[in-house]
Amino acid sequence: MKVDYSAVVDITHLRPWSFSKVQKAKKCQYEFYFRYVEKLKPAEKAEFLILGSGVHYILESALNTAFKRLKPLNKELLFYFAENFKKEEPEADLKKLKEFFPNILKFVNGQLRRAGESRLVASEVELAANREFEPVSFGSKEVFLRGKLDFVFSKGDTLYIVDHKTSRSYDFDNKVKTQLRWYALLAKVKFPQFKRFALELHNVRYGTVKRIIFSENDLKAFRLKLLPIIETIEDEFLGKSFSDLVPAPCESNCRWCDYRHICPAVQSL
Repeated sequence: MKVDYSAVVDITHLRPWSFSKVQKAKKCQYEFYFRYVEKLKPAEKAEFLILGSGVHYILESALNTAFKRLKPLNKELLFYFAENFKKEEPEADLKKLKEFFPNILKFVNGQLRRAGESRLVASEVELAANREFEPVSFGSKEVFLRGKLDFVFSKGDTLYIVDHKTSRSYDFDNKVKTQLRWYALLAKVKFPQFKRFALELHNVRYGTVKRIIFSENDLKAFRLKLLPIIETIEDEFLGKSFSDLVPAPCESNCRWCDYRHICPAVQSL
């Protein structure tokens, strides 16, 4: 894999910002450079990432079908969706995907009962905002922040936003809460008519749902906190080449890095 170590980081490498991109920038500058400046593809896809993508694909297909038909689904349809995903991702393990079917069915049919009469129901909603926090198209050159919501529906002045996870952890930690605030902030830009944002973390592995509610004031406070963080990251990267960046090699960072095989910091451990 060839790397151009002379490339200089410019604003197009940094923006648009997503939650995961900010996390990568804070985690290790070398990994960020490989992924977003050089745009190198990982040498291989991690099994857990393929599994997560498959579960999301099946859930999205199931939700869209259920709300289109307005009637509950069965396992046969989930098999069909899983086989379609296998065609796109040959390394997907259908046996492991099938382990999630009971919880997927329970969730999808439950949402159909809960949100069947909502005036706003959608899955895989793309959201984007410019530097002034005005809505723009997802692919616009003006995008400053963006994100994608797994599933949303409305009730009164509340927008419910569901994020699917396949993690083995039950924890509802600060990182997850920050990610949910990010989604709520973007949702407020897109859907200003809502006063409250109920963020629900759906752990598909265990079939659990945990909820946290953000008000308009919560999101204003988060916006004020988020902007200086992003501005600091941009200052740390702009105009720098690889030799100017500082890696953060450690077991937890390097173990899951997609660029271990080319990173000089890992080789020196």
